[in-house]
Amino acid sequence: MNIAIFTDAFYPQINGVVTSIMSIAENMTKRGHKVVVVAPKYGRIEVFWHPKIKIKRVPSIPAKFYDDFRWTALVSKSTYKMMKKEEIDIVHFMTPVTVSYLGIKMARKLNLPVVGTFHTFITDPAYYEQLFSGIIKATEEGAWNYTNLYYNAADYVTAPTQKAVDIIKKHKCTVPIEAISNGIDISTFKNAKHSKFSKKYNLKDKVILYVGRVSQEKNIFLLIESFFMVQHKHPDAQLLIVGTGPQIKEVEKFVSQKSDKKSIIITGAIPHNELIKSGVFRSAALFATASETETQGITVLEAQANGLICVGVKAGGLPDLIEHNVTGYMCKPGDVKQIAKSIIRVLDGGKEHAKMKENIRDALKKHDMKLVINRWEELYSTLIRDKKSGKIPHKDYLHLKQILYLSRQLKIDFSTPKNRIKKIAKFPFIFLTGRK
Repeated sequence: MNIAIFTDAFYPQINGVVTSIMSIAENMTKRGHKVVVVAPKYGRIEVFWHPKIKIKRVPSIPAKFYDDFRWTALVSKSTYKMMKKEEIDIVHFMTPVTVSYLGIKMARKLNLPVVGTFHTFITDPAYYEQLFSGIIKATEEGAWNYTNLYYNAADYVTAPTQKAVDIIKKHKCTVPIEAISNGIDISTFKNAKHSKFSKKYNLKDKVILYVGRVSQEKNIFLLIESFFMVQHKHPDAQLLIVGTGPQIKEVEKFVSQKSDKKSIIITGAIPHNELIKSGVFRSAALFATASETETQGITVLEAQANGLICVGVKAGGLPDLIEHNVTGYMCKPGDVKQIAKSIIRVLDGGKEHAKMKENIRDALKKHDMKLVINRWEELYSTLIRDKKSGKIPHKDYLHLKQILYLSRQLKIDFSTPKNRIKKIAKFPFIFLTGRK
C-alpha cells in the first residue's frame, strides 16, 4: 500500500501526535508499505530525514498564536503531482487544520479513501482560549462544529481510546469511528543510562515525572501546586518536567521565584528517539499529570511501559489507561489536594503497588504495537478495497467557505481591557492561495 499522512504537527515539533505518526509510518514501512508524510515547511533546510519515509513539505508561515504552529497553503500543485507519482492509495489526516484540509481535498480529487485520527481535544476551553486570547472569543459549540467539518468529511475516523470515541460521537461525529490505541513497543526503551541521567539533573529517589507540552491545556501550574503540598510530607521529593511549549518561560519564572532548582527541574524538550534511551523513566518514582485534554496520553503509556505507577485526572481518554486503585490513581479534575494525596500515596510505598505494577503489565498487552499496526494495516486495506468497489460513497470536498462560515460563531468580547488585547494571528488569505 502507498499511504499519505497529512499532518500540521510534525518535526521539528516534539509532541504526542508526532510520536504517534512516526510509530505508524515506521512500522508500516517495515512491513513493506510506502509512506509519505505531508507537513508544514520550516525554512529552507529540511529539519528531519528518514531513510524509508518520504517527507513532502508545504510552504508555510508562522501562525503566532501557538508555539511552533504554521499556516500552510491550501493549494499545492507539487503535492498533487507527488501523490500521482507515488500512486497513493489512501489519505490519513491527523490534525483538523490547513495541511489536513489539503489532504482531504487531494483525496477527493483523486477518488481516494480518507481516514482521520482525532488526536487532540482542541474543543476543550483550555485549547481554544489560547487560540482566541484577545477580543475575539470562540465557544465550545463552535469548536466542535469546526472539528466536525473535518472529521465528518472523512470516510472513517479513529481516536486512541474508547473514552475519546464516546466523547466524539456524543458531539455529532457521524462517520464510522473506532478506538485504535497509539500503541507501545516496550523493546524500544533503554534504561542503561539512567544513572547518568540522574546525575546530570541531580535527581534523588523521590522523583515525580511529567513529560509533555508545557502549555495551558496541560495544567502545569496545578501540578506544581500539588507538588508543593507533597513537599510538606516528603521535603526531599523532586518534580521533573520534561518538555517545552507556550508556557515554558512563564513556568520557569514562577519556579525560579517559588522554588529552588533542586526541587523542580525543567529539562526542556528531549527528542523522542533520545528520550526513550535516556533512562528518564527509570530515574523516576512515578508519573503525574493534571491534564484534562488527553485523547489517550502517550507519555502515560510510555511511563506505564517502564513500570511507573501514574497519577492522573478522570477526564478525556485517561480513564482508559489508568484504572483507579488497579493500575494507578485517578483524581477529580482540578482537585489539587487529591492529586497531592495520590502522589504521596505512591511515594509512601505500599504492598498494593507490587500488584498494581503487575496489573499495568497485563493492561499494556492490548496496546502492543504489533497488534496496533495489524489493525491499521487491516483498516487501510479495507478502506482501499471498499473505495475501489464503490462500497464507500463519494463525498464532496471540504470547502473553504464552510470553514469561513463558522467564523460567524466567533464572538466579540468588548469587556476585554485594551492593555490585555493581544495581537490576533490574521488568517493569511493571500498566502493560502499560493500555488507552489
